[in-house]
Amino acid sequence: MPLSYYVDGSISIIFAVAFICLLALTGARLAMNFTPSKSMYALLTLPVKRGHVFLAKLTSSLLAGFMLLAAQIALLLIFYALVGMRGASTFNELEIGRRYADLYLSLLDASFLRTLFPPDPFSLAFSLFGFGGTICVTLYTATLVKTGKWFRAMVLAAVWLALLLSIFPLTAYPRYFNLIKLTLMIVIPLITSVRGIKLFETGEVAG
Repeated sequence: MPLSYYVDGSISIIFAVAFICLLALTGARLAMNFTPSKSMYALLTLPVKRGHVFLAKLTSSLLAGFMLLAAQIALLLIFYALVGMRGASTFNELEIGRRYADLYLSLLDASFLRTLFPPDPFSLAFSLFGFGGTICVTLYTATLVKTGKWFRAMVLAAVWLALLLSIFPLTAYPRYFNLIKLTLMIVIPLITSVRGIKLFETGEVAG
């Protein structure tokens, strides 16, 4: 049975739940620095630039996100080793080649697998910037909420979600349109990161 049958029905759900929990934790960690511990005020008095506080939170969130991604890839490979190799009577070169051919076809067949194992550099860029950009946007959105800018936070979240939903499948759109979307997926996280640093430096988050 193709690996994509299992992945679309199980592993993709596990990853989605884990990623949503990571995003929720990213926002919750920022909120908990203000209440109940109020540790944010102590962080902002350290002898470093206030913008570095935002950068530290962003870096730790990105590291946690990519560790989650690495763990998911490892889980997928282990899952394939247990399921894909089960029942193999021989492990000669022909058998091993057939098994890995099945894995490759499964990677192309399942949209979730194509996200984890992009078949070309263009798709790889979408996966990396989409994954990392979502974390950046989430942290900045939480910062906007803390400063009372709820409308901007909701608009940003809606725009980014619409952008993410529009990238599947890539083949459904002209290449120039995909280039525009990829550019937005690079530019928006950069802008939100710069704006987040400025919000910390100006002291708006502590207001």
